[in-house]
Amino acid sequence: MTAIRLACSVNSYHWGKHGLDSKAAQFAATNPDVTIDANQPYAELWMGTHPSGPSRVFGTDTELAAVIDENPGAALGASVSQRYDGKLPFLFKVLSIEKALSIQAHPDKQLAKLLHTERPNVYKDGNHKPEMSIALTDFIAMSGFRPLDQISGFLDTYP
Repeated sequence: MTAIRLACSVNSYHWGKHGLDSKAAQFAATNPDVTIDANQPYAELWMGTHPSGPSRVFGTDTELAAVIDENPGAALGASVSQRYDGKLPFLFKVLSIEKALSIQAHPDKQLAKLLHTERPNVYKDGNHKPEMSIALTDFIAMSGFRPLDQISGFLDTYP
């Protein structure tokens, strides 16, 4: 299988950088069909098969999922195809953050499958969401929580 140039989805969330200050917008703008608005925030560029923002083969209407479905072993490699039932097992994102993000909590794989089965209109796929960050520009990340006794106190005070 050869490399395939993709036209990727770009998402506009309030916390994204505006216009071409956004790396997500810069990458999206390599597609001549995409127009970047300087006043709009561009937060995420998605590369993958997620139904809410599927990538397409550049210059066509063919979704990446269709290319994979046609020959999963060639597109993903035999071991990945077998392990993940012929589906792309990740969603690659480029984030361009201007404002602090809210806490995100994702279910594990087992719960994600159950939630997707029970509520597919809310849980668009049955995958968990393990995450890894690689900074392309200056980036400050914080992780962790307050001590449990403080969290408990806040919950008691502000139910």
